[in-house]
Amino acid sequence: MKAFQFVEWQQPGQLRDVPVPEPGPGKVLVKVGGAGACHSDLHLLELPAGARSFTLPFTLGHENAGWVERLGPGATGFALGDPVVVYGPWGCGLCMNCRKGMENYCQTPGKPSPGGLGGTDAGMAEYLLVPSTRYLIPLGDLDPREAAPLTDAGLTSYHAVKRSVHLLGPGSTSVQAAWARWPSRYSRL
Repeated sequence: MKAFQFVEWQQPGQLRDVPVPEPGPGKVLVKVGGAGACHSDLHLLELPAGARSFTLPFTLGHENAGWVERLGPGATGFALGDPVVVYGPWGCGLCMNCRKGMENYCQTPGKPSPGGLGGTDAGMAEYLLVPSTRYLIPLGDLDPREAAPLTDAGLTSYHAVKRSVHLLGPGSTSVQAAWARWPSRYSRL
């Protein structure tokens, strides 16, 4: 398959041929329909050698959506062909922050960074290997090709509002500027 990879420090990414991953126990192979390009991807490519402790090369892209292609043994809750978005922050699932649903603040030292942000392959490829079904969210009738950026750009504004909701009483107004970019059909999210 084709994959856009971080291959050399402080160099542009490269489109390369890599093997299609096989899903092991509990894992899911997603056929990528959309992969958003985030500014974080550019920051990674600019890093000097040794700035991070991950091994090159790896596939970039942590804003992903697609269709369930294959389920590894024990992976349940989804059927082949189901449209899904892939939640980007891959935590351990066991620490206090992960149990609160804040996997982006995982406290487990030495765990791999979320897909595409530090040594683990991500979604700027034809297929993405997801470590657990808990990172998949059903899309219903949304098209994965359009929904991928919602996994980061959309969640950023959502989390900001969610953290402030306790400050908002009846009649309060909240500005969600990021949503203004999306067509009105996404307002139901």
